[in-house]
Amino acid sequence: MHLDRMTTRILVRKNYGACFDFYTEKLGLVPVWGDRSGPYTSFSVTSDAPPCFAIFLGENMTMYSGYEQPVDHAQSDTVASIIPSDNIDEDYQKLKAAGVEFLGEPQYIEDWYMTCAYFRDPEGNLFELNDATSV
Repeated sequence: MHLDRMTTRILVRKNYGACFDFYTEKLGLVPVWGDRSGPYTSFSVTSDAPPCFAIFLGENMTMYSGYEQPVDHAQSDTVASIIPSDNIDEDYQKLKAAGVEFLGEPQYIEDWYMTCAYFRDPEGNLFELNDATSV
């Protein structure tokens, strides 16, 4: 598990195109995967740098079986912290043994081309453990 490479993904709930425009036109980030139509775009500071930030159409989180919006918060999920893993099954088992409660087992999501598993911290913040070998 690569906690030192954790990234942030904004879960867009309103206007994907407006968010894309904001990050490219106002912040100057370069889209390195995806486009204004979504549902996913990763950005870098330059076209040859690794991705540092991403946006994702929040309604597509339902592709992960077991995911539900928090019902006890007025604000829906808008940010997911991403933790890459070279061995998602091993890291999933290690975290589970340490008491982390996952929303479900690791799942391959064909539309995303990756395996991932989600959990929340005690404050309800969403984390994604994903297979870094598939991206």
